[in-house]
Amino acid sequence: MLFDLDGTLVDTLPLYIKSYSKALIDQGFYFSDKEIVERCFGKTEDDICTKLEIPEQTDIFRKTYFQGVQNHFVEGNLFPGVLDYLVYAKDMGMKLGVISFAYRWYVDRILEKLDIQKYFDIVIGFDDVKNPKPNPEAINIACEKLEIMPDEVLMIGDSKSDVMMGNAGGTKTALFHPDGHGIFYDINTLKESNPTFTISNFSELIKLI
Repeated sequence: MLFDLDGTLVDTLPLYIKSYSKALIDQGFYFSDKEIVERCFGKTEDDICTKLEIPEQTDIFRKTYFQGVQNHFVEGNLFPGVLDYLVYAKDMGMKLGVISFAYRWYVDRILEKLDIQKYFDIVIGFDDVKNPKPNPEAINIACEKLEIMPDEVLMIGDSKSDVMMGNAGGTKTALFHPDGHGIFYDINTLKESNPTFTISNFSELIKLI
């Protein structure tokens, strides 16, 4: 079983909005939370600044954004039921992994902060692949290292790119859309990515095994 990190295992999406908002305001852009999600989530700093027509400010934007992430990441907490499910899954002998669009330094720090790194057999961050989500490269790497076939895997994530990556890699997919995510993502738009399942809490995962 493979998990996205932010917005799936850990409730961090509001923290990302804070970090992006500061970086954007410093460049003279004032966007709503939903606009920040649409313009920034799942995109590199280079892509964001190019779309905003400020490519020359990319390094400053990145520095401000990263500083915000470092300041706020300690506020992130596990979604209800995540820890119980991870314990259950490992007791069942399941192989678990994390595939994140975030940089590896951040992924490692938040897993360590929440003391859940011990549950995962593989962790893949943005800088561990040449082609990040929704490209299935990370799925291929995870399956190869875990010695499992894609059709034996369930990929769980909260965004279209998570589902698209899983579908392209040949896994089953579960779209995670808990209460409160409506401010970030429209559920109907997310379902256009054709997830195998849609869940709103981790207790539902047990029924999918």
